[in-house]
Order: sequence, then C-alpha cells, then structure tokens
Amino acid sequence: MMLQMSTTPASPAVRSEPAPAPVPGKLPCPRPAWNNARLQAFMTAQQDGGPELGALAAHPMDESFRDAPPGTVKAGEMLELSETMIVAVSADVILEPTDDGCVVTGTRGKNNECRLIFRHAYCHVRCDIRIPNGAAESRITYLKSPSQKSPGLGELHSFNICQPLLRLRNDAGGFSMTLDYHADPLNEVQGILWRGGLLQISRIRLTP
Repeated sequence: MMLQMSTTPASPAVRSEPAPAPVPGKLPCPRPAWNNARLQAFMTAQQDGGPELGALAAHPMDESFRDAPPGTVKAGEMLELSETMIVAVSADVILEPTDDGCVVTGTRGKNNECRLIFRHAYCHVRCDIRIPNGAAESRITYLKSPSQKSPGLGELHSFNICQPLLRLRNDAGGFSMTLDYHADPLNEVQGILWRGGLLQISRIRLTP
C-alpha cells in the first residue's frame, strides 16, 4: 500500500487504517439492501466456466466519468456507467461537469455517502481527489471484490482525510491528492466508499 499527496505544510492530514481483522467464528453480516440483484449482476462476468462474481479484470481501466450525465443521483438510487456503478445510499451524489468528463461530489457537511463499484476487480488503484477548504473530515475506503461464497463488499483499507491546521493564502480553492493502493492477492479491489465531508473524485486508474 502506498499514499501519494502534496507535501506543503498546508496539506490535509491523512491517516491510513487497515480494515479490522475478522473475528474467528463470527458469521458475516447480512448483505445490505443496496447490494441488490442488479449490482450483483453488474459485478458478474461470463467466464469459460460460466458466470463469475468478482472476476479479476483482463485490462487496465481509466475512469474519469466521461460517459456520466451531469446531474444528481438521488439517495437510494444507482447510475450504471460502462464500467462503474455509482451507488447513492443515504445521501445524494452530484455529477459535476468539467472540461474532462465529470467529478463525483456531494454537499457541504459531513453526511455524504457514495459507493463507486467496478464491473471487475483490480490489484492497483489510484484515486485522484480534491478537498475544498473548510470541508469536514472525510473517509475513503477500498472495498474487497466479492465471490459466490461471500457476495458482500468488505472493507480492505481506509484513509481518513482532515483539514490542515495551516492554510496557504494562495490556495483558497482547496487541496488535491492521489491515493495509491496496491491490494494483496485474493483481496483485490472492486469498489470505493466515500463517507463524510465534501470532496471531489475526478479520476480513478485501475490495473489488474
């Protein structure tokens, strides 16, 4: 696992946290309502031996949300793109147009919640984000690829992002960084969960 970000004194503080270790003998949590049949079908690939849930991708993928229609994904709804499903659970997700596609963002406050689920699983994920000044603490979590025996999307690793104590006068617009994660074998990434304060996700580069 590796984190890349700007190194100015006014950069946001980032705390890296692995997922809690599983408790022996504890039954897995029930699959949540948002992880429904539609999403399970989206994550299922047709392989030589038949359908496979959580299959490893054959090629790299660069998601900059070019095929996403600008607008709002209402809480409780999903938006299917060619290789990514945008899942809005308890809060609206906003697709804001830019010169190079769209950015995934939300609203001021600390109640944002968005899942970006990929059609396939990947070993290496680079996520470009921007944090506006004054935004509340946010949390980016990488989600483990599912399988037929374990169809959930468990948490692999999280990054907590806090506002810096010192801000630069000429950087009133916020701060940009790249979260760079390498997954262990059999624990590939098939999604990203964003919770908490406002941020913008502009690009995700994925490598099998």
